[in-house]
Amino acid sequence: METLTYAENFPNIPPFPDNVPTAPLLRLSLKSLLDGDEAESKRFFDACKDIGFFYMDMRGTEVGDSLLNDADRLFGVGEQFFELPVEEKTKYDFSAQKSYYGYKGFGANVVDKDGNTDRNEFYNVCLLAGYQICMTD
Repeated sequence: METLTYAENFPNIPPFPDNVPTAPLLRLSLKSLLDGDEAESKRFFDACKDIGFFYMDMRGTEVGDSLLNDADRLFGVGEQFFELPVEEKTKYDFSAQKSYYGYKGFGANVVDKDGNTDRNEFYNVCLLAGYQICMTD
């Protein structure tokens, strides 16, 4: 299986340490798969069977470009949300209803045995049963 090097996947960041174990990560092309490319189909099958995960390059297809545009708009909404005052964001905290979804502010969760709380805020949205996105600031 052909994999891209770390430098090819991440050209603008410092090199990854050589002494840390890593897993191969393939970059597959949705366009090639939709075009019926047999070699790409085999790479897809092998990645699913042998590794269990991969990058999917969705550029160059109508469905992929649409999805990427929707994701960009969603990130914009997330940025706007996290710029709101805390008082406004806490209106969407559904912790009292025992819901994992909605806004969680800084320190909402204990993260270790010493009782230290988290240092992040997030908004968790359920899109469909079994799928969710988490916008974190």
